[in-house]
Amino acid sequence: MSNIVLEKHFDRIKAAYEACVFTNGIRPEPEDNIKKFESNYVSIPLEYRWLLLNLGGCYLAEPWIFNLKELEENYTFFEEAYEEYMSECKHGKAFPIGGLGDGSIVFIDLESGKVRGYNNDYTDIEEIAESFSKLILDLVEQVEGYS
Repeated sequence: MSNIVLEKHFDRIKAAYEACVFTNGIRPEPEDNIKKFESNYVSIPLEYRWLLLNLGGCYLAEPWIFNLKELEENYTFFEEAYEEYMSECKHGKAFPIGGLGDGSIVFIDLESGKVRGYNNDYTDIEEIAESFSKLILDLVEQVEGYS
């Protein structure tokens, strides 16, 4: 996993986790738990998997990035409900990674690698970040701006 962009920024990301009150109690996910999820459902995208293994879910600012328990709770619902809702919107195969406070879902478009959000209120998809790494680094930058 040495090709993970986030790995290069581990110290910055960890410092943001330590500075943010919303990440109190957040812990890295054990490899065995991630493997169990993947054997029950599907492989977790590499950079998201790296974040879970090294830091856990991400609650620095919106969008929130699911921890493994939240991912498991939301994955089946996403596959059944959101994909039906989102069927009229143009996007590639989607993998849920988190949400916004209004109940909107955030996902990685696995074809483009972009992070997108499905807005419940407008039944529309918006681009949130060019990639998962860019999203995490943008969230870290927000925390750094407040520190």
